[in-house]
Amino acid sequence: MNIWIIAWFELRRMFRTRTVIMNLFLLPLILIFILGTALSIFFNSGDKIPDLDPVKVAMVESVGNRGAVTSQLNTYLQGPDIVKMIIVQDVATTEEAEKLLRSQKVDYVVTVPIDFDHQVMSGKEAKLQLMLGSNRTANMVAGTVFDSFLDEINHGQAVASVVGSMGLHQEVAISSGAPGDTHSYVTVGKLNDEATSYSAAQYFAVAMLIMFLLYSGSTASDSLFSERENHTLYRLQSMPISHAQILVGKMIGSSIVAMVQTLVIIAVSYLLYGTNWGQQPLLLAVTCMLLIFASMAIAAIVALMSKSSSSASNFMQFLIVAMTFFSGGFLPIPVGFIQNIGEFTLNHWGMQSILQIMLHGDMSEIISSIGMLAGICAALLAVTAIVYRKVGYHA
Repeated sequence: MNIWIIAWFELRRMFRTRTVIMNLFLLPLILIFILGTALSIFFNSGDKIPDLDPVKVAMVESVGNRGAVTSQLNTYLQGPDIVKMIIVQDVATTEEAEKLLRSQKVDYVVTVPIDFDHQVMSGKEAKLQLMLGSNRTANMVAGTVFDSFLDEINHGQAVASVVGSMGLHQEVAISSGAPGDTHSYVTVGKLNDEATSYSAAQYFAVAMLIMFLLYSGSTASDSLFSERENHTLYRLQSMPISHAQILVGKMIGSSIVAMVQTLVIIAVSYLLYGTNWGQQPLLLAVTCMLLIFASMAIAAIVALMSKSSSSASNFMQFLIVAMTFFSGGFLPIPVGFIQNIGEFTLNHWGMQSILQIMLHGDMSEIISSIGMLAGICAALLAVTAIVYRKVGYHA
């Protein structure tokens, strides 16, 4: 009962302080907006598929030798889906197409061999002469479009050679479609509809949430020192209350504030910034609870071992900023020595857990990251117990 009374008064004290409301509730939301907007160029656009400019293709073919397969190719390139990706420009000669490619007036060159139809109808592999430009993305788009058509043609030949009883011309018509068929073998979309890449708003929402949960622990440390410096700890100790009850009560009060802080950041970032926090609210809640527990344990250790509030505050500030930096909380850090250091921080495992939840990641990876957080919390609890038994919370 005494613990909950102390926690209640701690709640009242913190919610009456304007600086606490500003620092814990408003400041993280402002930073999420600023960082998410200013540094969005370092991130993918989330679920949005980028718009690609149509690829200009110079096609060289002999009109006089155009047969059924070549006609199918031209019909295929005129399909409603393909014309959005490919703009075909007929060119008389290969030399002229090369000049256009070198002057960057076209992005890609396709030459249809004179005996293309004859080669296909005689059962040989369908091949086109392709000439790539300097734009890598255009090469990939054009290559995918033409390779898809050739794969269908060659697939029909392979089936015809196995079946044997069907004519090659009939099988090609079945596989590639009639000249009037506008079916497209190319679809623009995401490789995975669930495991998308996170946006800047999502990344910094996670980073700021974790950082300011640690700052909640810093306020708990300040509260413990304020009881000493204001000499109100003498009054508490004169009552039938143990030192452990005082410590636990203040930690519970600060933890409740941190829970409210978590709900506010998640809800407001979702409503105002459209931040997608995933579809695993239970795992998200467990991760946040472990982070809150860890921040309170760190605050208790620092408060018990420090001699003054200024030294405790400075150490907490340094620790929070350092862990946020090494874990990539201010800007994603490429693979290297600094990122390896980040794996030893609380922020790293918290970010890994929540980002995997956002991206609908593999459950085993999410549980593994949460397990690391739980292990860190267990270690911090053991250290807190040892420090309390050695030092105690005295006036």
